[in-house]
Amino acid sequence: MTYLLPRSLTASGNIALILAFGDLSYLEICATMEERLSRSEHVLPGVAFAETKQAGGYEKLAGVHKVAVALTAKPSGWTASMNGVREFLKAYDKDFNFSVSLYSDSPVTKEEYESTIADFLAEVREAGFRKANLIRPGNGTELLARDVVARKIIDFVVVLRGHYWTGVTSYVPDVQQFQLRSNERPVVSSDISISARLAKLLLNVSGVQKGETVLDPFCGSGTILMEALLLGANALGVDRDPVRIENSRRNLEWLRKTYQVEGRSFLLKVGDATQLEKVIPGLQVDVVVSEPIFLPRIDFAPSLEKARKLIKNSSRLYSEALYSIAGVIRKGGRVVLVVPSLRTTAERDVSVLLEDVQEAGLKPFRPAQHKFEYPVRISGENTRWVRRMIYVFERV
Repeated sequence: MTYLLPRSLTASGNIALILAFGDLSYLEICATMEERLSRSEHVLPGVAFAETKQAGGYEKLAGVHKVAVALTAKPSGWTASMNGVREFLKAYDKDFNFSVSLYSDSPVTKEEYESTIADFLAEVREAGFRKANLIRPGNGTELLARDVVARKIIDFVVVLRGHYWTGVTSYVPDVQQFQLRSNERPVVSSDISISARLAKLLLNVSGVQKGETVLDPFCGSGTILMEALLLGANALGVDRDPVRIENSRRNLEWLRKTYQVEGRSFLLKVGDATQLEKVIPGLQVDVVVSEPIFLPRIDFAPSLEKARKLIKNSSRLYSEALYSIAGVIRKGGRVVLVVPSLRTTAERDVSVLLEDVQEAGLKPFRPAQHKFEYPVRISGENTRWVRRMIYVFERV
């Protein structure tokens, strides 16, 4: 984790969170920070506002690019925003690099962004920082989090949604560690594996606690299980392919050695995820997090007819797995499943729909005061034809 400013300057509970995965990132915020939140709102596709009962609490989030703390007590006009900038700058006594990241509910023209930058530059100069260096985004109106960290930049954040919200970036997650675990482990299976970052986000949504047991019944190369161990949970992996079980074992042993993970166990079993009570007889788990692979490799956009056929077969397999999962998870435990959605040649989406789950003893997970419609789409993916959607259930 990376704090960019002294904690004394970032004690505000009024924050803006820049989202990496859209709705899914907001679901993670609501599930992970639920007890800390006074209120929250997903205001733009890539931005959420939150008021917390105490500062911090966002350090374990995996689905944010950066977190900014407010410079003014309440959203107000531009003059009050500039007063907040002026007060903030009093904490500095030497020149610095700075930037302005602007997010809006409508397209921002080049002239509007330049005008915003000019106002901030005038405040910086008026405060006496004649040699402070303005860093402009390479493209668009947002400076990327990695650039903010690498160049030690004070990143002023402006969110325009009917009124001005002005803040400064105070925290970004350490994405380099995610990249290390995704790319440097012994077995990298990019064709069947989610990223370490997305795996941690899904585990956060599951609400798993230290000492609890996470089951991935389609564990592949073990990405979800690796992140579970790092969170202090025990990991249980099932896969019908013995090669994948061995790949998971190699990756988990590498994780233990590299990150010195001690005190948590992992167990891997070859078996059919639609018959879990036979594969792990007598065992009960706390949460289930998984991305089953129920589609063949797709190298081009399918026709609508082809997509419907593939998704229909996939939906049947998901339903069978859900009944099996419900038989091994404790009451109140959450099930987080990734399902596919296909973009067809007609540019229509055909998605797996998991309905009538009550028969399996499950119900949709609803964070307090927030009504999410499932499946929740993962924004920001680079895939062209196969996209990921998320369902979250609770065992009744």
